[in-house]
Amino acid sequence: MARGWARSGAAAIILAALVPGAPALAQSAGSESASIQTCRAPAPAAGTTVSGPVLHVIDGRTLCIAQGPTPERWIPLRISPTLAALPVDRERLMAAAFSRSLTCRIAGGGPVRTATCTLAGRPLGALLAQPATITQAKTWR
Repeated sequence: MARGWARSGAAAIILAALVPGAPALAQSAGSESASIQTCRAPAPAAGTTVSGPVLHVIDGRTLCIAQGPTPERWIPLRISPTLAALPVDRERLMAAAFSRSLTCRIAGGGPVRTATCTLAGRPLGALLAQPATITQAKTWR
């Protein structure tokens, strides 16, 4: 799979800003519906592993993994239910994952698949719980 277009975080941020029809940053109600509209790539099968930069965060549990430069190639994923006990808001997920490359193992679900994700080999849940991520989330706009 060619991912050269997304090798740098800066490229991902610029790409997200320049893509026509890029999603609005604030969407909270109806996150599954919003993610399907924003991230339009077909849901991968359970057991599949996908990697790519996070180019959109819908809410505290739902994000888009890019497989190409346009929303038609962005996969909507809901982060693992094991993180449900951890209070995560959109800002914290943005601070931990936006423009960074995640590797996610698809667990299953409907049009928005649930997945267990890692960032540079570290569980996403561990990053979300770090004091530095919590502090950074408070300043995220």
